[in-house]
Amino acid sequence: MAIYSCNLKSIGRTTHVPGTAGAHIRYICREDAHPVIIAEHMPIDPVQARTWMDGRERAMRKNARVIDKIRLALPRELSKDQRAELVRAFMNDLTGRRVPWFAAIHQSGRDAHNPHAHIAVHDRDIDHGKRVLRLSDNARDRIKAGLPGPKAVEWIRVRWETVCNRVLAKAGFDFRIDHRTLTAQGLDRIAAIHEGPRAQRINDHVKRPESRKRINGCGRVIDYPFIDEGRTRREFNAHIIDLNLARDAGSDNAVTRVWAQFEKEQMVVDARLEKRLVADQRERTTALRRASETYLHHIRDLRTERDQKLHAAIQKVREQFAPRREAMRNEQHTERQELKDRQSRLHIRIFTMLDLTGITRRRQKAACRELSAIHKADRKELSAQYRDARNFVESAVKDRYAKDIERHQSERLSQLSNLEEQHRQVETIADRERQQRELEREQMRETTERKIQTWKKAPSGQEKLQADPTFMKALQKAVKQEDDRGKDMDDGKDRER
Repeated sequence: MAIYSCNLKSIGRTTHVPGTAGAHIRYICREDAHPVIIAEHMPIDPVQARTWMDGRERAMRKNARVIDKIRLALPRELSKDQRAELVRAFMNDLTGRRVPWFAAIHQSGRDAHNPHAHIAVHDRDIDHGKRVLRLSDNARDRIKAGLPGPKAVEWIRVRWETVCNRVLAKAGFDFRIDHRTLTAQGLDRIAAIHEGPRAQRINDHVKRPESRKRINGCGRVIDYPFIDEGRTRREFNAHIIDLNLARDAGSDNAVTRVWAQFEKEQMVVDARLEKRLVADQRERTTALRRASETYLHHIRDLRTERDQKLHAAIQKVREQFAPRREAMRNEQHTERQELKDRQSRLHIRIFTMLDLTGITRRRQKAACRELSAIHKADRKELSAQYRDARNFVESAVKDRYAKDIERHQSERLSQLSNLEEQHRQVETIADRERQQRELEREQMRETTERKIQTWKKAPSGQEKLQADPTFMKALQKAVKQEDDRGKDMDDGKDRER
């Protein structure tokens, strides 16, 4: 059955670093997610959309909200085209086709079991540029502006329920989604928690993530190891699903028991497949890191050796120029002292005092300036010689190691490129396995649904449905017999070929 999930967050110029909104568009359009992209009043190409968003951000005031992020869980029962139309219908209903938005639907490969949409809304009217939805405003400002709510997130959650249920009804499905909490709906179920993309990436590609104590923005220490009880988000959600299925398995309704048993069996098969694929992915990540680290180790060693040789060569040049610098310093000091002594002789001082025109004093200052200029030119020439000698030895040392470093870097990039190409081929096969598994699950779901409908249509089926405790076993046996017949027919066709 379709689940309800609707999340709203914002990206602002004061709350995020510049370019975060464009980076979000790049993230939701990443290649490994195989996104289906929909856009209104902005470019549909991800690169152009990011450039467009960055330009809009630079033109906004310094405390403006750049985009509002909406994340929606899409019904698995709908086809890919129906999901795209659902997202478009929801956004047209929400924006009135007056606001630019960009959506990426993830529903392939790893997300085949969890189809969802990421939507970026740039809340600026296409005509006058003013805000329309005001999703980041508080309840008081929304009421003052005459907007529905009072909170934007509540309004969006209600709108999503309305539009999604309308599309489900149009598609012929009799179930509906509900934006209310499980407690408000009167359901005895435990809600799962969201697993962020970073945790998913670590879990799927690197290792099993571990909880750590963290300090929030208020300085409060959050003891996640105690809260999580040693479980990851994925393990915690699996535990919650097991608890909910266990409750459903003990339901008085036989159909509920059948679906609970069906989900249990499917989860076992899904978990076995994901465990194998995740283990393979972690091994590929380890192989990539190991190959990269091998070359980086050689490169670091070469750079360390180069820096040591460079430091020694520069120190040698300094030692070579140190006596010349000291000799020049002493020589210039002596020349300045001699000039001072000549100008301080008694007859010169008397002559200077009797010289009412000041010519002698001016000549003395000119002599001092001339000597200072000569000394400055000599120091500049020696500094230029030192720089030339230092640059020469630096170039010699760097050139000696540059080729080796460049060779190792080239070999590293080539090796990583080859490994990534091999891994892409393996990941393509893994995606096919997931798609095949999803197809098998849907076929089994349809078979189970068909058997349930047949049972309901049987004479006195409704009373039997409520009273017969053997309904679940009988239905499972019938489903298994039909699956066996289907396999026998497939084997017969293969032998005929």
